[in-house]
Amino acid sequence: MAVSIDATVGGANANSYCTLAEANTYHDSRPNVATWSAATDDSKNRALVEATRLLDLLVEWDGWVVNSTQRLLWPRTGMYGLNGYAIDITVIPQTLKDAVAEYARQLLDADRTADSDVETQKITHLKAGSVELSFGSGVAAKAVPDAVFYKVQHWGSLRSRSNPVVPLMRG
Repeated sequence: MAVSIDATVGGANANSYCTLAEANTYHDSRPNVATWSAATDDSKNRALVEATRLLDLLVEWDGWVVNSTQRLLWPRTGMYGLNGYAIDITVIPQTLKDAVAEYARQLLDADRTADSDVETQKITHLKAGSVELSFGSGVAAKAVPDAVFYKVQHWGSLRSRSNPVVPLMRG
């Protein structure tokens, strides 16, 4: 079954912060987009939905959701752009849309959610002739690529596997 994008701001059925048209526009001005250009619209839609889902799962956003009926974690109150102005709660910032588009392309390039071979195979040392490489015990592939996180880092922080964020509840 084909995946459809619902990018309704604050929508109860929204599944992406970025439409396919917005993602295509983003990629029109970028180098190294062969994977994006070659993908079907359905594959692109799937990647946009997954990129949005992963950002909401892996980033601890600042501020607060606007209402309890919205499916996604944006729009948010208490958020400010890099220019210092408050972000209107009726829009998704272009920078977040760009982050989703970039993440979607990188998800099409490789499965960024797969377990790290370094961790699963316990690789701690590699030697090929005179070249040696060792890995620390905490090395893991980045689920959120730097090119994506740098676009949204001013709005939150990455959740840590070792220190998960636990919401504070008042009784």
